[in-house]
Amino acid sequence: MADPVISFVIERTGDLLIQKIVFLKDVRQQVERLQNDLVRMRCFLKDADQRQDEDERIRNWVSEIRAAAYDAEDVIEIFASKVEFFTKDQGLITKLTYYPLKIVSLYEIGKEIESLRMRLKEIADSRVEYGIKNLGEGMTTHGEELQRLRRSSPISEDKDIVGFEKMAKSLVAELLKEDKSRRVVSIVGMGGAGKTTLAKKVYNYADIRARFNCRAWVCVSSSYDHKEMLRTIIKQLNPITKELLELLEKMQEQDLEERLYKDLQDKCYLVVLDDVWEVAAWDCLARRAFPDVGTSSRVLLTSRKRDVAQHADAYRHPYELKTLGQEDSWQLFLRKALGHGANAGCPPDLEEVGREIARRCGGLPLAITVIGGLLLGKNKSNTEWENVLNNFGAYLSRSQSEAGKISEAGAILELSYADLPANLKFCFLYLGLFPEDSVISVHKLIHMWVAEGIMQKRDAKNLEETAAYEDVERLCSRNMVQVAEMTVDKRIKSCRVHDLLRELAIRKAEDENFFQIHGTRDDKISAKSRYLAVHSLPLDENYFGSSTPPLRSLLFFNVRYHRKNISLIFKSFRKLRILDLDDAWMYSNLPKEIGEVRLLRYLNLRGTYITRLPRSVGCLRYLQTLDIRATKYTSCRVKVSNFIWKLESLRHLYADEMECDVPLKIEGLRNLQTLSGIRFEDVMHNDMITLTSLQKLGIVVNDRSEIYKLCMHLSEVGSLKTLRLCRYSGTPESQGGLSKLRHVTELKLSNWTMLPPDFPPNLSRLSLKNIFLEDDPMPVLEKLGQLSFLKIKVAFVGPQHMVISRHGFHQLKFLELNHLVVLYEIKVEEGALPQLQCLRIRDCDRLWELPEELKHISTLDTLELVDMPEDFISGLDADLVSSVPNLRIFDSPKERM
Repeated sequence: MADPVISFVIERTGDLLIQKIVFLKDVRQQVERLQNDLVRMRCFLKDADQRQDEDERIRNWVSEIRAAAYDAEDVIEIFASKVEFFTKDQGLITKLTYYPLKIVSLYEIGKEIESLRMRLKEIADSRVEYGIKNLGEGMTTHGEELQRLRRSSPISEDKDIVGFEKMAKSLVAELLKEDKSRRVVSIVGMGGAGKTTLAKKVYNYADIRARFNCRAWVCVSSSYDHKEMLRTIIKQLNPITKELLELLEKMQEQDLEERLYKDLQDKCYLVVLDDVWEVAAWDCLARRAFPDVGTSSRVLLTSRKRDVAQHADAYRHPYELKTLGQEDSWQLFLRKALGHGANAGCPPDLEEVGREIARRCGGLPLAITVIGGLLLGKNKSNTEWENVLNNFGAYLSRSQSEAGKISEAGAILELSYADLPANLKFCFLYLGLFPEDSVISVHKLIHMWVAEGIMQKRDAKNLEETAAYEDVERLCSRNMVQVAEMTVDKRIKSCRVHDLLRELAIRKAEDENFFQIHGTRDDKISAKSRYLAVHSLPLDENYFGSSTPPLRSLLFFNVRYHRKNISLIFKSFRKLRILDLDDAWMYSNLPKEIGEVRLLRYLNLRGTYITRLPRSVGCLRYLQTLDIRATKYTSCRVKVSNFIWKLESLRHLYADEMECDVPLKIEGLRNLQTLSGIRFEDVMHNDMITLTSLQKLGIVVNDRSEIYKLCMHLSEVGSLKTLRLCRYSGTPESQGGLSKLRHVTELKLSNWTMLPPDFPPNLSRLSLKNIFLEDDPMPVLEKLGQLSFLKIKVAFVGPQHMVISRHGFHQLKFLELNHLVVLYEIKVEEGALPQLQCLRIRDCDRLWELPEELKHISTLDTLELVDMPEDFISGLDADLVSSVPNLRIFDSPKERM
């Protein structure tokens, strides 16, 4: 659909109608008419989208529809929330008291809906003067132009291959392997990463030409024509004659498939399918046209989508093309910008700006090639190069250029965006709000997307977060988003967006008036902004101006050291769904007016120096996520009034330690999945069985806490899977009882002085943090028969030697030893750790060496050494290093968001 924002808002309007039917029944017909009006408007957006570049009036026309669609959703949701407040869980007298207010609200929404319908009618009437037609579905002219720019051919091979040499040789070796069966070799990577360039290099290797007596190349693209693909391959396999061309034009699809099958049947062929976007495109060719008859034939496939490559051959991992490193980027840039050969130098006065241009390309070969080619035709002056650097985004995105190649760089990235379904376009644009080079927590992103309502239509209650995570996976699979960190069980923990794709998201968002980034102190905040990311605060406290924008999301980044209090007039933000003040230092507590932001679903106050939450937060009945944790810069305790039990929609409550003057009531929160930072006493005062969705629970204990009673109290909470016990003072009494928690599979102990006498019987994951241990814990821990994950982090005192016996850890797959300050030696007996897949040793300064027995563990796939001394690294056993498939040695990553 042409405009993902409008498409999504229309869908959500329908969702609201279903969800709030009890409260909307008196105006249901009016709401349905409004939705139908929006659906009709959407029919004309194809033509408008095609012609937005031609006429600013058409862009304004689309913007008017978008604003009306947003206003429709806001009107419905605000009204429904009012009526819900008037009628839900109220007695008869209270309902009678509020009845006049309900009648007034019905009258108000009726007027607003009619006003919106009049707006839409005027917008619809005005389209005629712009000549906008209903084109229906199909590829727009703009889309066809993008596809034309991406047509590839193996003839024009790029000689400047930097950073791909090793992979090219590996691909050639893979294609030449002795195997009679037809095999598929795939290259995947983001747009512009060099997949086609690499495939050309391999296709033209002398050994490849000698081995395969029959070769063909076809660019498939996202709008493939099956018959045209078949004709293209057949033409490359036969002498071109007038008779052949006429015959191919007359042939039907089945005839073409049969002809290609016969042409290839007795050949040792290599066919390159470049730029495959859909599984269906592969199936059309592979199942009917490519014979597998024992001739050692090969198919080389390139795609931006990992799932396409895996579908083509589920038994082999595709070759994943990463972005270039810093030095390879610089060498390629020099070749393209200066026209020199390998290892050519750069004029000293240009090196600093040249390296910054290369860095801005983010390791993307196409971007380096385009910018370098542009500079090659310019004067070699610092002024010219500075001008390109200062206008970097414009040079890569504009449709016309003096160099003629600029449009290709924009096209290759824009095609990936154009191929996204509406919901993924929405998600991708949202990522543009985050600052450049951000490492984004997937948990945080999921909570935001769910709060925004992106997942409402596709999934039932409690499955929204699963759908949101799947969308992160889809964006990563399509190489629109990069994985920054994975968990041990191969889930995406954090992600990042390539700088050029982020610029694409920002450009598209600006085109579609989707969001605004306040990046400098001089930026003016638009009165029409719906999504606003503040990357820099102005000196003027009244930075929203005289008119407050109708914001849905307000996010603050990198404003930690702002010297003035962040001033927000919350009663002006009644449409706000997301407020993220993460690490934005506030020098006063949250104003009580926060309770007037009734639609708020996500409130992040992490690291804000706020020490007390006002009672009015209890009015936020739609709130799903509340984060009041500290950071390393701030204190950890937040005082709350006894209102948590009112937050009936709450799913995730993150805190380090909540203080309340009375026992904190949390009973009845049936949607609550995560609860951290609650004190032992408050848990014991609540019937935890009423928290029917609770999966993760973090409890603060002290010397008065009776762990046995706590475990008995939690033993019937069947949904509970993860338990964290954090000690802030003293040693808890009666530490036994954990064996009563049969449902718990993950246990985290922080600030513990000794190991507990028992553990949950079905424990599979154990984390020990800030532990004070005198004896080696391994003899106890290795007896936990189902343990697959063990992490020991920061032991201030402890054993100098650890011994893992041959009888221990039969199921352990992941082991991390982190900052064990007195650990000198690890002994692993022969036969121990039979299932170990990953060993991570981090910041253990005194450790002499790794145990030699590790090289006999056949399952060990990954060895990670983080922040280890140089002497330790240089003394690694060569046989051990060669026996582990993946050895990773690196320093700690920078702080994550």
